[in-house]
Amino acid sequence: MKFLITLTLLLFCGATQAQRLLGTVTDAKTQEPIMGVNVFIKSIKKGVTTKKDGVFYFEQANGLQPQDTLLFNMVGYRTLKLTLDQFQKLEKKVSLYEENLSNLRTGKSVRIISISDGNSK
Repeated sequence: MKFLITLTLLLFCGATQAQRLLGTVTDAKTQEPIMGVNVFIKSIKKGVTTKKDGVFYFEQANGLQPQDTLLFNMVGYRTLKLTLDQFQKLEKKVSLYEENLSNLRTGKSVRIISISDGNSK
């Protein structure tokens, strides 16, 4: 009977632990890990950034559903949007493709203005 109570407590404690989400982001061409990628889960409105080894980690990702959306974003790379289900089918490994910035056309011009305090050396 004591064993059954202990087992029940272990199962209950395991069920109440926070759900965690872990993954890796690499460059699609070089397969090198990418540091500094923003990873955002829309449904819980939380985001993290990948570390030097391309790994990201959500400590508390409770209540996520297979259709919840993850966004992977970094300057110089195409933004990637995946459902949690798609992400898990990729074995939690994501590759980003470089964005060819010279081909982007926004239709807007940028004006650069230099401001000086008059004390230039």
